[in-house]
Formats: sequence, structure tokens, C-alpha cells
Amino acid sequence: MAKKSKHGRGKQRRQAARDERVAVEKVIATSPQVPAEEPAFWFGFDVSWAKLVLGRFVLFLLLAIDSLLNFSHAPRYGAGDFNVAQLPLLDGLAPTRPSYAIGQLACAYLFALIACGAATRIALPIVAAIYGWLYFGSHLDSYQHHYLMWLILVLSCFVPWQKPADAVPATRIRSWALRLILVQLGILYLWAAISKINPAWVDGRTLSQQVVGSMKSLITSTVGFKIASVMVILVELTLAFTVWIKRTWWIAAPLGLLLHIGIVMTGLEIGLFAWLMIGMYIFVVPDRIWGWLAERSPLPTLRGFLGVVADWFAGAAGWILWVIAGALGLILALVARYDHAGAVGLVLIAALIGLTIYDRKHVARIALAHLVAFTLWTIVDRATTTAPDYYRFWGGSSRRLGDTKTAEYAYRKMTEVAPNEGAGHFQLGRLLLARDASDEGLTELHRAEELEPLKARAYVAEAKWLLQHGRRDEAIAKVREGTIVEPTDSEARSLLDSLVGGTK
Repeated sequence: MAKKSKHGRGKQRRQAARDERVAVEKVIATSPQVPAEEPAFWFGFDVSWAKLVLGRFVLFLLLAIDSLLNFSHAPRYGAGDFNVAQLPLLDGLAPTRPSYAIGQLACAYLFALIACGAATRIALPIVAAIYGWLYFGSHLDSYQHHYLMWLILVLSCFVPWQKPADAVPATRIRSWALRLILVQLGILYLWAAISKINPAWVDGRTLSQQVVGSMKSLITSTVGFKIASVMVILVELTLAFTVWIKRTWWIAAPLGLLLHIGIVMTGLEIGLFAWLMIGMYIFVVPDRIWGWLAERSPLPTLRGFLGVVADWFAGAAGWILWVIAGALGLILALVARYDHAGAVGLVLIAALIGLTIYDRKHVARIALAHLVAFTLWTIVDRATTTAPDYYRFWGGSSRRLGDTKTAEYAYRKMTEVAPNEGAGHFQLGRLLLARDASDEGLTELHRAEELEPLKARAYVAEAKWLLQHGRRDEAIAKVREGTIVEPTDSEARSLLDSLVGGTK
């Protein structure tokens, strides 16, 4: 019976695959042909719907996560009322700390909508405009990969991300914009290779300084950095001429994936750019491979299940889901540790209403995408130090600029969102002692000493305060504790030596 059951399932799967091929042939037969006067290179370029939807989901979900991770950089913007925009026209419209933070939260929301296929035609132009303003509005962001991603966002506005009627995974979707995105990647690789043709790169010096950890050991014990540096140039030159040509995707896909996985392993901190490039390779992996994987997966059964769910949510259930998504999204926004998250959540309720009016046919999809966006907010918030880092950077920049009141507020917020991190308590304690709030300041330093059992800095700060108030013996005892918990701390050791020497 088991053999028959297995044979039956295999027969059903083959029949489903045949049905898909028949459907694809019908779609192709009825689809408009490329006019003779239009260049086939651009307007004849097509990919399977399965590849397009998978690439959309992965690429824009990664962009949403990247926006949330960039949230912590907001305090650098507008600090000291100084800014130099990358485009002179934006000098007067530069992002500030609040607007940068709000902009990144908005981008994360819109990217999540696009990943889920909700209102892509309206969300993409908006997010491209916000992303471009945040990048071009200040030289604080000097990473050129954000320029590349902005170009890709602009071109993505012209990619048909929405599912065509009667489309199946193998349905061919034409897109000149997707071809241009791949050509843009080719230009990127070409210029990257050209920029490396200089002695500092070719002799391996630059690469050896960038690579750390296990990857550095691997290169050192095998080909060496000089050969590895030359290999990188050759790989990038190869990708420059293969990544945008279908017939050479069999070369470009493995080479490009290995290159960017290697970059991830080097430990270079350039945000999620390496992962974004890996996500881009979904469009480069030959369609045949995705088709082969689809035929050997439970995709037909899954699509049937999703179809039943979609039909169920097409009526009143869709509006119930919409109400639930709106309520849960607002709750998640209100409990988020991001600055301005509650206000942004309220505004995005209005966005949910507007998008629903814009596309009433897909109420359930918009509601689900709305919920996915706020769930992503919560996951990144709780799984990373993005929110505490935001307040730490804000407090640090304010303190350096002499704005101690704002610095104290920022560090208080940091201790609220991350009560078990010693850094916030240490910095807050120092500020409080500086304005003679001694009881609260010492309490914060003692809390920092508990949370940072291997760091001497809180002990040193307390010892200096004790010394300033004529409590020399207590200061010696306190700084001695600091040298015990962190014997290598030069400041603690120097202070102890000066106090003990002065006593003698």
C-alpha cells in the first residue's frame, strides 16, 4: 500500500507539472509579441514568474531589515546644525535625527509591503524618493552601495512585480527594467575591477587588511593574498560581462554567489550589502534550476492550499483580517523601542486605509503585508541592539557638543530600553555626578559596576568623584577595585599609582 501511495503521489505531481506546462503554453500563445521595431535585447528579456516573485520577496525583505538596522545612525544627522549634502539642492532639506529615524521606519514598512506584493506600484516610487533623500541629503552616508540600491529602486518602479492573471510559476514575464538592473550590476563589477588595478590591491596589501578571522587564515594557508587579490579582479571582470546575459548565467551565478558569500565571511561591516547582492542573484540563477526545484517541491499542494485561504479571505473574512492587522500593528508600534515608533504607527494606520481604498481587490494581502511589516519591526527591535545604540549615539554626540541636558535624556532612555546594559548607566552616572546629583549618580555607577564586572571605568569615575570631595581613602579603595576587575585598564592603574604615590 505504501508503494502504491508513493506512486500515486508521484503521478499526481507529474500531472500537476503537465497542467502547468499547458497553462504556460496558453499564456505564451496569447501574450503580446515584441514588435519588430523594439530592441529584443531589452523588450524581449523575460524570466519566470516564480523567479520574479521569489526575488521580490527576498530582496525587499532584506531592504526592510537594512532600513531598521540603519535606524541607529539617526543621531549623527543634524548634530551641531551642520550638514553637507551630496547634492547641493538638498543642503536646505537635509535629514535631521527625527526625520532620518522616521524615514527609515517608513522605508522598512514600505519595503515589507513590496516584499508581500501589496500596492507595489504606489509603494515603490514613494520608498525610492525617501531612500534617495536620506542618502543624497548628507555626506554622513558615504557608502556607495546605497547609491546602487537607489538606482535599483528607481528601475524597480518599472518592473511588473504584480502577479498577472492566470500566471503559474513557469509563466514568462517580460521586463526591460530587470534587464537594465542586471546591466547596472555588470557596470558595478566592471568599475570595481578597474578600481582595483593598482599596486596597493594587486600585491595583496589592501585585501590582507580587510579580511579577518577564519577567512584570513584560509587565504594565508592556501593561495596567499597576492593571488587572491588577482583572482578577485578576474572574477569581477568575468561577472561584468556575464551577469546580464542569460546564456552565461551558468557562469555568473556560481561565481557571483561564491564572491559575495566570501565577502560575508570576511567580516567586513558594510551593512547588509553582501546579503543584498546574494539576494540579487535569485534573478541570475537560471530559470531551469528554479523550475527543477519547483517540480520536486510540494508547490502545487501549497498553491492549492493558499488558493483556498485566499478565496476564504476574499469576502468578509478579509475585512476581519484587515481590522486585526490594523489593531495588532498599532500595538506593536506602541511597544516598539524605536524613537517616534508610536507616532509613525498611527500615521501608518492612515496609510493602511489609503492603500485599501487604492486597491480594494486585495484587502487581505494589504492587511497581511501591514502585519508582516510591524512584526518585522518587533523582531529586529528585540533581536538587535538597534534601539539602545540609537540612544547611545544620541547621548554621545550631545555630550561631545556640550548639550548635557539632551545627553542625560538620551542616556535615561537608553537605560529604559536596555536596563541590563552597563554603558547607559555608566554614562548617565557620570553626567549626574557632574551636575551634583550625587545620590542618583552613584546609584547609576554602582549599577554599571554590577553589569560590567570586567570593566574598570565605573570604578574610576566613582573614585574621581570621591577624590574631588576629599574622600581620598575611599577613592583609593574604589580605584583598587577597578584594577582588580580590569588589570589592563591604563587609566585605573595610572590613577591608583598617583594616589598611592601621593600618600607615600
